[in-house]
Amino acid sequence: MSIFENLEILTVTFKSEHIIESCLSQIDTNFKITIVENSDNLDFKKKMEERKNVKCILANENIGFGSAFNLGAKQINSEYILHINPDVKIDTEIIKKLYENAIKIDNLGILSPLEKAVGKKDDNSKNVNKIVETDWVRGFVMLINNKNCKPSNYFDENIYLYLEEIDLCKRLKRIHNKKIYFIPSIQVEHYGGKSHNPIHAEKMEIQRNWHYMWSLFYFSKKHYGLLHAYKTTLKKFLSSLVKCCFYFFYSKKNFLIYKHRFLGLLNSYLGNKSSFRIKL
Repeated sequence: MSIFENLEILTVTFKSEHIIESCLSQIDTNFKITIVENSDNLDFKKKMEERKNVKCILANENIGFGSAFNLGAKQINSEYILHINPDVKIDTEIIKKLYENAIKIDNLGILSPLEKAVGKKDDNSKNVNKIVETDWVRGFVMLINNKNCKPSNYFDENIYLYLEEIDLCKRLKRIHNKKIYFIPSIQVEHYGGKSHNPIHAEKMEIQRNWHYMWSLFYFSKKHYGLLHAYKTTLKKFLSSLVKCCFYFFYSKKNFLIYKHRFLGLLNSYLGNKSSFRIKL
């Protein structure tokens, strides 16, 4: 079976019109690509589906990364799913290298490349043939063995943003006995935090801070217990409160950031859902 039959690409977008074309431009059009757009943007869907190899699913609202990924993954039957962030620079050669290594690995859960800052040269000292087993990988590019990962139901949909890929890796290893690897010699440029239009940067930063703190407590409690979760976050909780009070007088931007860090943790402490959404 060819790579084009055995692997499908999946990406999750939100306000990503400015960067998604660049992301897809270096990928062979024989690859099937599923885009899950976290909105009801019909114009975006129509534009994306002008590409003969692209299917765009509208989530109709911003349901978060994990839920959107799951929505797309449930419609993919290929043996491998390659997840890519819209803000990565990837091409067909890199995809083929990942795939060629993945099919050689028994009991594979996820295989990822090494993340590289944009513009940085490849580190040629990396062992070309080295595949490293690890506890978790970052979610910017993940080659997922679909058959092995389906029993996990993929991402925890309680998490709207942050730590969802680490949660998945931990569950795959501990519960499903699957292995997680990365390849240092395959390096992918990642712009980091550029998936959305820059005009929304400040509002998105506020939302990210709320959800990072919410997810940190939820994740810590889920995997290490309640006491560990409080030990991990209580200092951050108190620090956010103090800084919120301080910046109230000096900086509106910093005040809003620390206010939302505090509120994110407070809501997680109270057992509330990760429901915060900022209007764009």
